[in-house]
Amino acid sequence: MLRFRQLTFGKYGHTLNRRQSISPDGKWIVYDTRNEDSHIARTHAIEMVTVDSGEIFRLYETVQPTSAGPGVGAAAFHPSLHQIVFIHGLECCNDAFPYSAARRFGAILKLQPDSSEAFRWIHAEARVVQQSHPSFDSWGTLSGGTHAHSWNDLGWISFTYNDDLLESQSQTDRAIRDARTVGFMLPRNGSLFSPSGTPEFGPIDGQNFDGSFFAYLAATIHTRPSPGSDEISQAVEECWVGSKGYRKSDTAVPTLALAFQGSVVSDSGQEFQEVFLCDLPDQANLLVANGNVIQRATRMSDRLAPAAGCRQRRLTFTAGRSFPGIQGPRNWLVSSPSGDRLYFPMKDERAVVQLCCVATADGRLDQISELATSIDSQISLSQDGTRCAFLSDQRIVCIDLATGISRIVTRRSDIESNRMQLAGAVQFLSNDRLVCNAYVGTGDERYLQVFIAQ
Repeated sequence: MLRFRQLTFGKYGHTLNRRQSISPDGKWIVYDTRNEDSHIARTHAIEMVTVDSGEIFRLYETVQPTSAGPGVGAAAFHPSLHQIVFIHGLECCNDAFPYSAARRFGAILKLQPDSSEAFRWIHAEARVVQQSHPSFDSWGTLSGGTHAHSWNDLGWISFTYNDDLLESQSQTDRAIRDARTVGFMLPRNGSLFSPSGTPEFGPIDGQNFDGSFFAYLAATIHTRPSPGSDEISQAVEECWVGSKGYRKSDTAVPTLALAFQGSVVSDSGQEFQEVFLCDLPDQANLLVANGNVIQRATRMSDRLAPAAGCRQRRLTFTAGRSFPGIQGPRNWLVSSPSGDRLYFPMKDERAVVQLCCVATADGRLDQISELATSIDSQISLSQDGTRCAFLSDQRIVCIDLATGISRIVTRRSDIESNRMQLAGAVQFLSNDRLVCNAYVGTGDERYLQVFIAQ
């Protein structure tokens, strides 16, 4: 059995991202200072703690934070470099123009190893929402907000996306719904454009800025999907397929791809989320096909069009199940290191949330676990891809993915004696150590802290 060691003790929140919270050398754990998941608008700092000593370094603080923003959170480490990407609300956020799903971006902070010194953050993506701006319709720029960022081994970043223009139109047009989708960024050199006006100042100019990555959308979505079809109204909770892509049966070179949950409609009109995979064009073809092309977005479907060369396919078909689609707590898809399988939660016939997987090659769906109590957290894979960890009934559970054998690795008595309440994701620090969040204390003195189970 593993025992808990508390790393943080400050009287504020210490929220781990659902993935990539641990530095590539395993020495640091990054988090934001939220005490509740929904409080990102009022959260103003990113910190990291050393695994061995518990020493805290404050990496970044927003300027003049308010309850309306800017807000920061969900920090993720690059897999090989000492830098992080995190959500940052627009710096022009105020009571009249508050933080929202479409009013945020990816911020990148480069860290110096073994030092608290950090460089100033830079924008990941370029953003233009001012329709008169010459770069408004250019590929490589976005007109909305990104979040849930994650890295692949090439240094590309995936994200979930909400369009600012569509959000504004939805306030007056009920026919426009939340058209959330997913995308990806790749590093670029040189400036794509130079925004007019004063960057990050005021409700208009503060929404337009340059970026250090080309950003593209990946999924094909529809305003009103046809019942029984593979059309989707949203794409959410994405992940990279494989650490360096995945191998198709007819190719020797790995293909870069994103997997995501797509909202489909059954023949009977029921809406639920299935697993989709989108093959991405390679970098050379991507930039040739999209680098200087103008996107002439005049309709909702145009505004959210994917980059040329993206190829989307559906992997799961679960309409005939008693509980169709991905079920359980909010979960991002998780890929095996080779990209041959994708993992996610789904209810069995008893309505217990189990660990399932689908093969990226042929769409074969398998239930891995036979749990008595449901998964109730994000799932995480070990670095070698052999085990999965998550929370169930206030205990950490690990599953051997080859055998399906599950093992409870923490004692309930340890949790109760320390007055802990486990929350959020469980992540592998090493093969025999896990990192997790837990609330400690009561009432106004109840704070989310970082623990190691070892």
